Amino acid sequence: MDTIHDLGGRQGFGPVLHQFDDDQRMFPEEWKARVWAIAMMSMSKLSQQETGWTLDWYRHVLERLPPDLYLRFDYFEKWMLAMMVTAIDEGIADVQEFVDGHARSATMQLRHMPPQAESAKTIDSFKPGDKVLAKRDSGSMHTRLPSYVRGRRGIVESVTGPQPLPDLSATGRISIEQTYAVRFDMKELWPEAADSRDVLLIDMWESYLDPA
Repeated sequence: MDTIHDLGGRQGFGPVLHQFDDDQRMFPEEWKARVWAIAMMSMSKLSQQETGWTLDWYRHVLERLPPDLYLRFDYFEKWMLAMMVTAIDEGIADVQEFVDGHARSATMQLRHMPPQAESAKTIDSFKPGDKVLAKRDSGSMHTRLPSYVRGRRGIVESVTGPQPLPDLSATGRISIEQTYAVRFDMKELWPEAADSRDVLLIDMWESYLDPA
C-alpha cells in the first residue's frame, strides 16, 4: 500500500522552502530536544526488552498519519504522534492518559511478545552486472520499495549484505535477506529525463527483485 510519505516523482506540492536554522544549535527549539531524548530512550528500552518493537514498525506508524497532517506537521511533531501510538500499542499508556496529561500509575507492563526470528535467506540470487526488474506490487503495509522504481529495469551494482526485510520487520517478524545496490538510469524512471546520463542507486532487498 502506498501512502503519503512516498512522494518521489509526484508533482503539485509547490516549491521546497528553505528553512534557515542556526547551525550552532543542535535543536532550534527546546521541546524538540526533549522529543528526541524521549524517542531515543524509548526506542532503546523497547529494543532491549525484546517487545517485538522495531524501527520499521515505527516508520509504519509515521506512514499511516492522515495525509493532511503528514504534510503539515513538523518533523518532531510526527515523532510525538508516533511515540504516542507506540506507547498505546505497547501498553505503556492509554488514550485517556494522554488526554489527561498524566499517567495513572508509575508502573507499566509491556504487552508484546519477543520478535519472531525466521531462517536467514542470504544466498545471492543476483551478482554485479545482472539485469533485474523491480516488482510492481509490494502487497505490504510497510515497504522500502519506492513506487517510482516499480516495474522498472535496473542493473545490480553490488551485493551490500544481508539485512532484516522491512516489510516483515514492521510486523515483528525478523527475516534476513540479501540486499543489493541497484542502478537505474534516470531515463528509465522519468520520461522527461530521456536525454539524461544520470543514474540512481537504490538499496533493494531480494524480495523486491526479479530477473529481467
